[in-house]
Amino acid sequence: MNLLQKIGILVSATLHSLVDRALQANSVAVFDEYIRQAENSMKLIQSALVDLKATVRTLRARYDQAADDAARLDLQIDQALRAGKEAAAKAHMVRLNSVMEIAQTYKAQYERQNRAYNTLTDVVQILQSKVDVLRAQRDQVATMLELIRSKNIVARSIKDVEKISDARTRQIMEDVRSQMDMADARLEAATMRLSAELEQQIGDATLEAQLEERRQRLGLA
Repeated sequence: MNLLQKIGILVSATLHSLVDRALQANSVAVFDEYIRQAENSMKLIQSALVDLKATVRTLRARYDQAADDAARLDLQIDQALRAGKEAAAKAHMVRLNSVMEIAQTYKAQYERQNRAYNTLTDVVQILQSKVDVLRAQRDQVATMLELIRSKNIVARSIKDVEKISDARTRQIMEDVRSQMDMADARLEAATMRLSAELEQQIGDATLEAQLEERRQRLGLA
């Protein structure tokens, strides 16, 4: 599984489902593993964003230069035609067509990479939000698991915990569920959008491979 596939799974995982998985495993290790993977992924993304930002900046500069060249050639064509210099006008037109094609290529690459940069920046924010909530709720879930174990009850979801009559367990469960539900609701729209964008923009290629290919093409390696 490549980096972006792992990121997609981390982004799409709901906090509520992570609580249920912790209950099924009877351990907060599910929280710890998610946090570990999310933090490792965020470090990789943040490192890659440095290169991606440089690539975006280079592509934008090259597009701007090509656009300036096109504007200059366009003016030269008009000047040649006014002066009756047909051969010069034709030569400038050939050059203009080439420069316009180059400019459009840089523009498309710049826009695509800029979208990827913005998407990955948002991914870091989403993952950090989930990590913060999980860290804040970890001790509560650990206490709830201890209480469940003390009663020799098997709970595979929060719904199972609702059946436990112990007031303290129920209060912890309600607090955890409330926090997770609110966080999931807050992140739901952004999570769905980012999951779709990751699949659409970057597909199955790893981020490292994509950036390396781009660096080679731009002569930045």
